[in-house]
Amino acid sequence: MERKLTSIQITSLNRYVLNLTVYYLIMKRLTLLLFLLFLISSCSKDDNNTNKGKGLIINEFLASNDYCCTDESGDYDDWVELYNDSNESIDLGGMYFTDTPGDDNPYLIPDTDPSESTISPGGYLILWCDDDQEQGVLHLSKKLKASGESIILIDKDGTTVIDSLTFGSQTTDISMGRNTEDPDEWIFFETPTPGSVNNN
Repeated sequence: MERKLTSIQITSLNRYVLNLTVYYLIMKRLTLLLFLLFLISSCSKDDNNTNKGKGLIINEFLASNDYCCTDESGDYDDWVELYNDSNESIDLGGMYFTDTPGDDNPYLIPDTDPSESTISPGGYLILWCDDDQEQGVLHLSKKLKASGESIILIDKDGTTVIDSLTFGSQTTDISMGRNTEDPDEWIFFETPTPGSVNNN
């Protein structure tokens, strides 16, 4: 014997189907939203890595060097220390260095000796600001001013700034570098550490 549904049962069934449909649409949109958020988050992480300057950062510098540290020739020259915080070796050859924002003629770091101009992962490299290029590829035509100026490292395209800073008046034989506990903070070091981790 065929059993017919009452009007109440039909209404309840329709409501159930409607609720199920709404639930399906909500879950579908929620899944899509979560997927889009994941994509946005992934892109943001990639962008942050790109903006990090390919792993090169200015880590420490000395703008007035009388008795602190000597180069390979025994000269007391100004210097800038770079640090490679990436997992790959980076060759500075072909990059540019300047102490003047908007410089139309930044110094081109020679690419003739990669063995000298390459920084290994987690390594340090000293650029000597002595205007004595005959001493090697790491000796630049720029000198630092103890009264204060800028330090700017530019990528091989000649326009992209890898890292930069502007500093004020400096004290002889006292360097300035990143705080190891807070890399965004620059502090003075009575004992400079060219070529190694900063000594807070």
